[in-house]
Formats: sequence, structure tokens, C-alpha cells
Amino acid sequence: MGSGIYISTAGAVAQDTALDVAATNIANASTTGYKAERVTFGQALANTRAKDSAFAAVAAVSSDSSAGALRRTDNPLDVALLGDGYFGVNTPAGVRYTRAGDFRLDDQGRLVNGMGFVARGSGGNEISVPEGATTVTIDGQGQVIADGDEIGQLEVVRFAPTALRREGDNLYSASGPPAAPEGEPPEIVSGALEQSNVNVVRGMVDLVKVSRAYESLMRMIQGYRDMESAAARGIGRPR
Repeated sequence: MGSGIYISTAGAVAQDTALDVAATNIANASTTGYKAERVTFGQALANTRAKDSAFAAVAAVSSDSSAGALRRTDNPLDVALLGDGYFGVNTPAGVRYTRAGDFRLDDQGRLVNGMGFVARGSGGNEISVPEGATTVTIDGQGQVIADGDEIGQLEVVRFAPTALRREGDNLYSASGPPAAPEGEPPEIVSGALEQSNVNVVRGMVDLVKVSRAYESLMRMIQGYRDMESAAARGIGRPR
């Protein structure tokens, strides 16, 4: 019975992670450029003495890199990426990367994203709009144009999937340098935003399935505990 409790507990811990992931996906269904996370389950402690025992574990939590739908905004500073790539931004914690292209100008005339982090231009430089400029746009090559003059180009880079780690604020940190350019660069669509690739219906189904699995495992744990308590009482009872 003891091994049954351990097996059920391992399953409950794995399902708890899956529950958090499913809830986070649904919460970000309307977040610009958000990529859903997927949980992969594996087996832990496979070489135990009990050959008929297997312990579930979370093998990996990875991002779904499929593209989200484009939503036309007609805002000249909104841009979306078609294909593999990320915009670079400077944050207090260092350089971070995002798929969200909801850019705007701050009170210093710098191009920033929706969270207020400064957008990186080619070479990592800030892109600042000259004072008095009346029309600012971003074209299909990522060039920022103020009153007809090019003042900078958005940094768009690629990474191997395993080189990025998800952080808060819809940002990723990189464990290494960007990958060398290969093939066609990602297309930049001006006046549009990439929506989250979360399928709300699938997310709700996942949430219900994982919740029920978690509840079942918790009931199993309680059942094993009740059985062990009953056995312990029986041992101490005089015959």
C-alpha cells in the first residue's frame, strides 16, 4: 500500500504542473504574441525494486511554436512576425525577446513595447524619433520611418527552440547567441498584431481533464491512507 501512495502522489504532482500550465494558457488567450505551453509526461524511478511500479513525472514543459492568427489594427507602429523570429527589447534584467509587436513611443520619443521596454534596433541600439516628427511608421522590412526618413531598423532574431526560456511579461531569455540566418527571414506585417495561439476550447477541455485526473489521484491517496490506518488498528487489536 505504501508504494501505491507514492505512485499516486507522483501522478498528482505531475498533474498539478499540468493544471498550472492549462490555467496559464487560458489566462493568456488574449495576450498578444503568446505561445501556449505543452506538458510532456515521462517516467521517474523506473529502475525500482518493484518491477510492477512506475512513477509518473513531468518530462518537459515546452512552447507551442505554431503561429497565432493576425489581427489587423491599422496602427502604424503595430507589427507582426510571419515565420520564426523574435523582437529584441532591453529590460532592467538585460536583453529579452518577444513575439509581441505592440510598439509605441514613450515620453522620450523612444520606441517601446506594450510593457514599456525599449525596442532594440540593429546592433542593439535604441530607436529614437526626432523631436517634432509628425508621422512615424514601420515598414515590411522592420525599418522605422519618421517623416519619410529611415531612423532605425527593428532587431529580429532567431533561436533554436531549446535556447529560449520563458519568463514573465511575455518575454524569453536566451541561453546563447542568436542562430545564424538561414533561408528567408521572417516577414514583418505592418499595422497588425499576432494573437495568442491558445485554442480556448482545447484549453478548457485540457483543464477539465487534468482537474478530474488530479481529483482522482487525490482520492486514491486518501483511500490508501484509510487502508493503512485500518490495517494499523487491526494489528494492535487483541485476538
